[in-house]
Amino acid sequence: MLSIENFKFIQADSEDLINAIYKLRYKVYVEEFGFEKKEDHPDGYEKDEYDENSIHFAGLDGNNEVIGAVRLVLNSEKGFPIEQAVNTKFIGDKPSPDKIAEISRLAVSRNFRRRKEDSRFGVESYIKKSEEGILPDKGPAPDQQEKRKMPEIVLGLYRILYHASKRMGITHWYMITEKKLFDALKKYGFIFYQIGEPIQYHGTRVPYLGIILDIEQRLIKEKPEFLNMLLMGLERKYHPKLTAL
Repeated sequence: MLSIENFKFIQADSEDLINAIYKLRYKVYVEEFGFEKKEDHPDGYEKDEYDENSIHFAGLDGNNEVIGAVRLVLNSEKGFPIEQAVNTKFIGDKPSPDKIAEISRLAVSRNFRRRKEDSRFGVESYIKKSEEGILPDKGPAPDQQEKRKMPEIVLGLYRILYHASKRMGITHWYMITEKKLFDALKKYGFIFYQIGEPIQYHGTRVPYLGIILDIEQRLIKEKPEFLNMLLMGLERKYHPKLTAL
């Protein structure tokens, strides 16, 4: 378990917790933004065929309620979602599929999301298309959430999936998402490379590849303080060492 301020970040290892993640995804992907159809999820859970081959991660508030989630899709006979959506061109030597995982289904509770005017930070699920264009998340936040927590939640989720990746020997991450998420992650040192042409799916989505070694080496050189935060709670044997890029 990892903690940032009043939040905890854990790998979901119980049916109840995984179902709570599916409920959060339903609220975001189905009820709020209509990315998925209600009739396809009559039980109130947003799930797909990749979930059974995924590791799920949750962000919890002080009451242990799930307020953020993300998953790592692992190699299986189904392949990876990105490979079904777009033609990709791998960068460098492609490792065994067991060394690759895909980051997807990032979701953050509405109460903890930044409004458009708060900053440029955005993630794939929180921009809604309409005939009038982009609709930002509007409305005031509760007083106790006046200081928005989106970066802490997203970074906490990425930190715990980084830890899990290191322990499993994952070396590369796929990701297909909005450029806004790419830009936000880049700000904190998570460098991803575009590996295919953008596609139109609930807006423009871009396929990316993250090479964990590259990310670590850049953090060592450019953002050592952030790297120290990223490594908190990770066994020392998994810590990176400086190499020549």
